[in-house]
Amino acid sequence: MIVTGAELLIQAKKGGYAVPAFNVDNLESVLGVLNAVEKTCKPTIIQTIPKTLKYGGISAYSSLVRALYKGGADIAIHLDHGGDVKICEDCINAGYSSVMIDGSMLSFEENIALTKSVVALAHAKGISVEAELGTIGGKEETEGQIKYTEVEEAKEFVERTRVDSLAIGVGTAHGVYKGEPHIAIDRIKEIADVVDVPLVLHGASGLSDEVIRACIDAGISKINFATHLRQAFTDGLKKGLASKEATYDPKTYLPYAIKAVEDVATKIIRLCQPK
Repeated sequence: MIVTGAELLIQAKKGGYAVPAFNVDNLESVLGVLNAVEKTCKPTIIQTIPKTLKYGGISAYSSLVRALYKGGADIAIHLDHGGDVKICEDCINAGYSSVMIDGSMLSFEENIALTKSVVALAHAKGISVEAELGTIGGKEETEGQIKYTEVEEAKEFVERTRVDSLAIGVGTAHGVYKGEPHIAIDRIKEIADVVDVPLVLHGASGLSDEVIRACIDAGISKINFATHLRQAFTDGLKKGLASKEATYDPKTYLPYAIKAVEDVATKIIRLCQPK
């Protein structure tokens, strides 16, 4: 079934595993992820960022997922890094089952106010909400600094907003890591000990399997992967274009990209499950 993100993450938190969330960009990446879901029969989140929605249209992606989903495991359709109330509302109306409102670059009080407004809107329609406190490196990075999430602020934020899950800043970054990332595993555990909602890790592409497992063991229930899938898609596409099957028909070379995404997603889904 297509369910809310909260339904998947509550079970993950209880079970001590994480639900992988894959950013998709097109038909082929949706097919690749759904093939992996069907193969593994494990819960998965399919998500899009606002830039992707601008590229293909808000209704296109949820329609693609709903049309192509054949079962295998429960999934959620999620908005990643929504920047305002309107895009969250638009995604809810377009069939998303979960949304993220990202007020992490605002002041603490402004972030709370923005998050509360989206929570009120979404919960009234049975949709779950993810928020962010602290910052993730990469695209969100300001003057080269990553702001780690403070433990007491996380507790207050969750209590005042009634958000369903919380993305925290613990040293990860979006995009390709330029050096060895240093993830504050202890901070994850400290936050997990004081909040009662599932915690989310962004920027996992490029982290080692060992670090990802350590984050899950410390209390992470949702892990986002974007760059890793885009790299797989591009590598698969290049392989397809160079293959003997390649013609001017995209259907001869795009299956290579689909299979590459499927293989990576399958590996990640299995990694996020209990040992």
